[in-house]
Amino acid sequence: MRLIPSSFLSILAVLPSLCQANTVTGGLVGVVLAWNVASNAAIAAASTTSDETVAKATNTNDNDNEDEDDNDENDEEYESKIQQALQYFKSKSSQLLKQALQEGGGSIGETSILEIAPNGDIVSSTDVEEELRQTEFALTAMKQELQRLQNRLKLDEYENDDDDEDDDEEEEEEEEEDSDDDEDGDDYDYGDNFPPENYRLSPEDIDAQLQNDPELKAILDSITDPKVRNEKYGDIKSEADMAVKMDIDKWHTFKYWEMHAYFSCARQFAASRPVYDTDMWNEVRQLWHDFANEDKLDNFKPGMKERTYQFSTDSFDPPMEPFHAGEKGRGLRAARDIAKGELVFKATNNTVIFTHGHTWRKFLFHIYERHGEDGPFDGGTTCDVLLWSWVQRIEKDGPLVIVADFDNGSLLNEGRDEPGWDKPNVRCGKEGDEMCMMEYYATDDIKTGEEILCDYRGFALLGAWRNMGV
Repeated sequence: MRLIPSSFLSILAVLPSLCQANTVTGGLVGVVLAWNVASNAAIAAASTTSDETVAKATNTNDNDNEDEDDNDENDEEYESKIQQALQYFKSKSSQLLKQALQEGGGSIGETSILEIAPNGDIVSSTDVEEELRQTEFALTAMKQELQRLQNRLKLDEYENDDDDEDDDEEEEEEEEEDSDDDEDGDDYDYGDNFPPENYRLSPEDIDAQLQNDPELKAILDSITDPKVRNEKYGDIKSEADMAVKMDIDKWHTFKYWEMHAYFSCARQFAASRPVYDTDMWNEVRQLWHDFANEDKLDNFKPGMKERTYQFSTDSFDPPMEPFHAGEKGRGLRAARDIAKGELVFKATNNTVIFTHGHTWRKFLFHIYERHGEDGPFDGGTTCDVLLWSWVQRIEKDGPLVIVADFDNGSLLNEGRDEPGWDKPNVRCGKEGDEMCMMEYYATDDIKTGEEILCDYRGFALLGAWRNMGV
């Protein structure tokens, strides 16, 4: 079996570290610099390895047979491919960073505090840390993208056909493990969704399972754009790779993107999700009420503030209606003409607050497992609530909380005053307000049928999930 050079493994080893940025200034800089340094070092190492290979080929004895000469030529070609792969990943880093910043609420350009230098380094032009803080959430998305690229590496093409002996040993080890499993019976500590044998699934095995899934095939076949279809499948595959390695016994430690993977949200959102009717919204609200009552019985002491509660007792009938907004999925549009400065919607008794990240995490699992052990998991509703939640402060200088609207207000799509975006037409708070007080006003006249859009950065702290423990 051909050994993978350490130069190549070094570039793979750096991938998990890319998302270990902290919130202080320079955290993101350190991530990208580490990436560039690791890339350059690995490329240099690959070049050295290639030189050594050529030297070995030069020093080959004249008595070596033709097969050995062919192997030397294959080694040179192999090392060349390694260098090409490393150069590809290095060139990709800036592009991935830009994409990650956009997804996380940051930006790169004339109005940004971040700039990409010609050599690929990241520099900060001010001491402002807010945008750096917002990119934390995007860094995990960047890690996912890098994982997708890693999955596409086809190391099998570099292996010889002389692996039969190694394969036999692996098969014997697997048979011994299967025997151990039989002795242990059906004690699945990992949970019904991902039993223990999935720990042994390779990326190729997972890919084969997904390819042979008729339900997933129907979802993907309904997507006419090949590029979008491939991107959707890549997201689903990456989440499946992550999910089978997760231990449900440690569910209380799952972070945002881990839950996104465990609930198979990429797969849920690949299909067209329904617009909730009144009955469905009432069901979600009742699920929350049941959960909130149960949570009060869980280590709740007199005088403690509720860990989840309704924002207010108010109600409000907003001048908008839900609809399917094409590639954006579900959205909101004006049900009538709306004048500039008019209140479009606000937080009501359908708005709930979670003061602890773990309480929010518990609620997601409460939805997911609501049908009991004998019923189906409700990944769709769970992923909707996960997507519709955000982090913000609801008091000046107050603590961070997680907020969710259990009404059609959750369908509000994002707009930005930036190239490539639709322009927003509502904002949180009136012009001149210091902070968002959960009321949203029209910034322009909005015609009937026009989509309602808001810049999420005006109220949500997109990089603050880690501050909530998720």
